[in-house]
Amino acid sequence: MRLGSILIGCSLLALAVPAHAQSAGAAGGEPSGADGAVAEMNAGEIIVTANRRAERLQKVPIAVTVVDGGQLVRQNVNSVENLTRSAPALDIAGPTGYGALSIRGVGGISLAQSSEGSVGVVIDNVALANTSIDPPLLFDIARIEVLEGPQSTLFGRNSSAGVINVVTAAPDPSRFALIAHTDVGTLDNYIGRVAVNVPVSDNAALRVAAGFNQDPKVQHNLADDSWQKRQSDAVRGRFLWKATDRLTVNLSSDYTHNHYNGGVQWAVYQSSPTSLLTARLAGCGVVVGPANTDGCAGTNRSDHKVFGASGQIDLELGDLTLTSVSAIRRRTINELVDIDSTTANRYTQPQTGSQRNLSQELRLSTPNGGFIEGVAGLYYSNQRLTNSVTQVGNILADLPLIGACPLPSPALCALPFGQVRDTAVQTEGYAAFGQATLNLSPRFRVVLGLRLGHESVQAQTAATTLAPGAVGQITPLPAINAKATDTYFGYRAGLQYDLTPHLMVFATITRGYKGPAVNDQAAGVSGSQLIVRPEIPTSMEGGFKSSLMDGNIAFNATGFYTRIKDFQANFVDTSTAVNLLVFGNAPTYRTWGATANLFGRPVTGLTLNLGATFLVRRYGAGYFAQNAAGQIVDVSRFRPGGALKLTGSAEYTVPLSAGLNGFVQTDVVRTPRQYSNAAGDAVLSVDDWVAVGGRIGVKTSNNRFGVSVFVRNLFDTFRSGARFSTPVSAQQLDPASFAQFAGAESRRVVGLSLDASF
Repeated sequence: MRLGSILIGCSLLALAVPAHAQSAGAAGGEPSGADGAVAEMNAGEIIVTANRRAERLQKVPIAVTVVDGGQLVRQNVNSVENLTRSAPALDIAGPTGYGALSIRGVGGISLAQSSEGSVGVVIDNVALANTSIDPPLLFDIARIEVLEGPQSTLFGRNSSAGVINVVTAAPDPSRFALIAHTDVGTLDNYIGRVAVNVPVSDNAALRVAAGFNQDPKVQHNLADDSWQKRQSDAVRGRFLWKATDRLTVNLSSDYTHNHYNGGVQWAVYQSSPTSLLTARLAGCGVVVGPANTDGCAGTNRSDHKVFGASGQIDLELGDLTLTSVSAIRRRTINELVDIDSTTANRYTQPQTGSQRNLSQELRLSTPNGGFIEGVAGLYYSNQRLTNSVTQVGNILADLPLIGACPLPSPALCALPFGQVRDTAVQTEGYAAFGQATLNLSPRFRVVLGLRLGHESVQAQTAATTLAPGAVGQITPLPAINAKATDTYFGYRAGLQYDLTPHLMVFATITRGYKGPAVNDQAAGVSGSQLIVRPEIPTSMEGGFKSSLMDGNIAFNATGFYTRIKDFQANFVDTSTAVNLLVFGNAPTYRTWGATANLFGRPVTGLTLNLGATFLVRRYGAGYFAQNAAGQIVDVSRFRPGGALKLTGSAEYTVPLSAGLNGFVQTDVVRTPRQYSNAAGDAVLSVDDWVAVGGRIGVKTSNNRFGVSVFVRNLFDTFRSGARFSTPVSAQQLDPASFAQFAGAESRRVVGLSLDASF
């Protein structure tokens, strides 16, 4: 959402000034001792809730990557975005911190406040909706399930690409526990986690956990010698009460604070040698180049706060289980971004906003083992969002140098211009859903699912007003007030067959859904252009799940083909006299490929989790975008080859003495070449990248104490997070400048880890 606001502001400039030069129960959660459960247990017995009910992973006809709490710690995975190291089908569709996730190539950054991501994030049965831009830190986690492909039948409107299903560690009434972990690394990288489990009675317990994360300092502001050190502080409390044999109550609350103050938002990696922008950067000491992470800018700061509370009640009614999940989530943002990449005060963007989301879900589940195994339910959500963006600065001050001031008097160009734009969004949705597995024989099963729902999205964006201190608006824009409604249905149908007790094959077809939106930040659109139609994917999958070596190893593979009608994306509208950058619908978008996973314990002491995804993607005819040279091109003519992503994590433990074990762990991620714009410009592409990490250490045989040395990005190979045309470069007399984000993995980090549990 933040990057979208920045892009919106920069598109306004283009109009204003011509450019010149584990096991889980229904309650959702694991006992406190579940860390590492996936690695330690028989691979064929791993339990997941991918179908909103507890089932064995190897019997679920869905491509699922499971990452347990132990692997998260070993790989320094602290946020949802970090999961790209562990899940081969998951990627970040943009810079770290902007909430743009993609699965199987579906997902991206939106220019509309009223839109949601294509990847749903669910934590302990609560869908985060738009608050998934700031999901809670990943600490005290039992397991994470990355579900590939459309999951709208059971998980709702914002899961047309897939779902990240997070299950936190549940309170345990049977024992007291204290678990702590800390990482101290180079580049001021700090991680801390602590969890306390307190039995209240023999049928109730309280679990309180806290986490702290400071990303390595990578992006440096030479103007004031500050670094962008992204910090996150979080706390979560869970209370579990097994009131009777048939009634269980789960109460949960969490708070996350994501913030930074200093550094730069991005760094320029290419610019014209003789431009004014280049001269300003050089005068500050910035060396422009492919691996540059330095900048020279004014103040940058960000403050995001997220609060959530939920209550889940599970009541057994005979053989059925009734589940109620009630939740509220709130989010506030306060930001200041210096957009012009220099200290010249050409363009600054303050932004404030708030968001509130209410949700209620009721589900009725059957027991496992009968002729029908299924779940049916009702879902309701209500969301309110407000956002205020100010764009201000001496944006035209450099143009008189080349006689390009668009105003009657060149002296006017030196004065500050700016505007304020306020947006309010209301979203409401309700649905009925159900899915059942029919056990027609001990070996043959049929899966049938359906979701019927209604969505309503209304957005009001006020006409731009003059910013404080400005003499005129950058581009005066009229008010927008539009509403989109839709009644929809989604479905899933599939077949499963057990060829042997250790080999299951399946085939499914799924129709997903992502709700409509309003083009609430567009510059100058009207009428039908304001409404963004729903995104409708239809996915066909086929694959197998197998258990090897007496169930110690699982090998699963899935082939898929997805065709999306009205894919929601940013594009250039060529139907008007002025080419406008808007958020709307590409007629079609297709992805196809395959995913494979191998995981388990092949020999004593060795755990593995390996994954691979091969992906091809294509836009259909009629989708236009702007390339790096500013030309409007038909994106359907861009034919990138297949992309192969590999993930691997392995740990080997060996006894050193009666009470001490040694261990060595390594992980490797191979990320293919990625294109930062739909036109596929080489200058904006990010090369393929191999990142190697690992740790070596010792721990007591009872796992109470451990110490290790870790490394991330062992070979210190730089990789950009995303690349784009430098904002405001044309107004600083540079027609061909490009900038990049650098993420936490961009530089090598070496550190020390300490673990303790009681």
